[in-house]
Amino acid sequence: MMRAYIIALLIVIVGAHIAMWTSDMPRDLALKLTLINAAGWAVVLIPVYGVARWAAHHRVKNDDQDDT
Repeated sequence: MMRAYIIALLIVIVGAHIAMWTSDMPRDLALKLTLINAAGWAVVLIPVYGVARWAAHHRVKNDDQDDT
């Protein structure tokens, strides 16, 4: 379920960037805003993904220890 939310969020972000690039905004400003926005979302989403992977790894590891 979480994967669907992340995919939906990414679709909205990409859609917003497409809308910005197709508007009458100057191209240099659109490029700057795109880079700032992409960096900001990367700072948010990459740690979230990393923590989710870490938690899944430890959940499987703990499940294996409980079985023995």
